[in-house]
Amino acid sequence: MSDAASAGVDGIVAVVTLAVESLTSVVEGDWSVRAGSVEWSCWQTVDHMVDCVFSYTLQLAGRAQDGWLALQELHALPSATPGQLVQALGAVGETFAAVLRATPAGVTASDGVQQLDLSDWAARAMYEVVLHTYDVLEGLGGSFEPPPQLCAAILASPALWAIDRDRAANAANPWEALLVASGRPKPAD
Repeated sequence: MSDAASAGVDGIVAVVTLAVESLTSVVEGDWSVRAGSVEWSCWQTVDHMVDCVFSYTLQLAGRAQDGWLALQELHALPSATPGQLVQALGAVGETFAAVLRATPAGVTASDGVQQLDLSDWAARAMYEVVLHTYDVLEGLGGSFEPPPQLCAAILASPALWAIDRDRAANAANPWEALLVASGRPKPAD
């Protein structure tokens, strides 16, 4: 495994572990409320995270070369509790890490627009999990701030699609850069 791939595995494991711990602390909250500045509820946001990481896992494991694999999205049953959603996030995070470990260096897979390598897929998954965990915690009145080195690793990926690099360049630290570059409000000092 290349150094970049190894860093991607370490990064996704760290991010998912942090997200699961943080989200577990709020499972008793009202997950029907809006998740921060996104349009979804907290429940829908975690459901989306699970689907994203699952989809990235399949794209990479399937070595998709011509766009997305011909599958529908993965969604939790409507009766799933917040705790079950958090458990599912941990499970897909572990599965994604296992696929990253097992995939030979140099392998790429399509995201429908470009070919992404192992570190790019890891950065995409980290991006989704970090930002949406923040959204959920914000919606439930909590706080979430991942370590600066994880934020810097995410920002370093040239393959992130929904990020304003100019806004990121003017931020005070990597976490603020990630928030404002993704269109979220600057955190309060």
